[in-house]
Amino acid sequence: MSEDFFGFDEDEEQAGLSLRHRSKWRWIGVVIVLIALVLGGLLMYGGLRSLSVAKQDEPYAGHSWVMSGEFVTSTDDLKTKTFNGVYQGNLPKDSNVSYQKFDGGVNDPADVKSGQQVQFRGTQTGETDSDFPRQIDALVAVDHGVMKVVQTDDAGSLSPVTDGSIAKARWIGWLEIIGACLVIAAGAYGVVHAVKRTRAEEDAVRYL
Repeated sequence: MSEDFFGFDEDEEQAGLSLRHRSKWRWIGVVIVLIALVLGGLLMYGGLRSLSVAKQDEPYAGHSWVMSGEFVTSTDDLKTKTFNGVYQGNLPKDSNVSYQKFDGGVNDPADVKSGQQVQFRGTQTGETDSDFPRQIDALVAVDHGVMKVVQTDDAGSLSPVTDGSIAKARWIGWLEIIGACLVIAAGAYGVVHAVKRTRAEEDAVRYL
């Protein structure tokens, strides 16, 4: 199809089909392909990412909280050669908080009380102190009996993980994947239609 649709082959030159007589449907087909690939790819990526996030957060559903943090300093990242921000904030005022040890990634795990002030390591990375936001949200969840900071992000952007939020993320993920498939299918249909129109119009000009 690539030679017939996009090519400028010798047969057409011999038949006297000049560039200005080529059907506009050739270029419409190219645009359809590009739109389908870009939009379908973005939807597929978004859908797979939503499903991945839902799977990752599922263990924390029903026993997670969000706390605010204020930047204190930066420290070496445990996995890369960059740095993490160190933040200070108060644990949620929930009696269930007192039943677990807290591991903020800065000090050893320790018993804590609800509302207690703690320091914790952020998940964002950077090179200098100026790379880190001054105020953040931290998602705190119980992992194997220990309360940890599993994610940090800009202030006001996080919320506790619930069964409802997991179900919503999955629904959005599958909806985006289905949308990607429909976009690609529509693109394929559009290309086939453009090829047919191209051949019909250029054959009509060639045999005039």
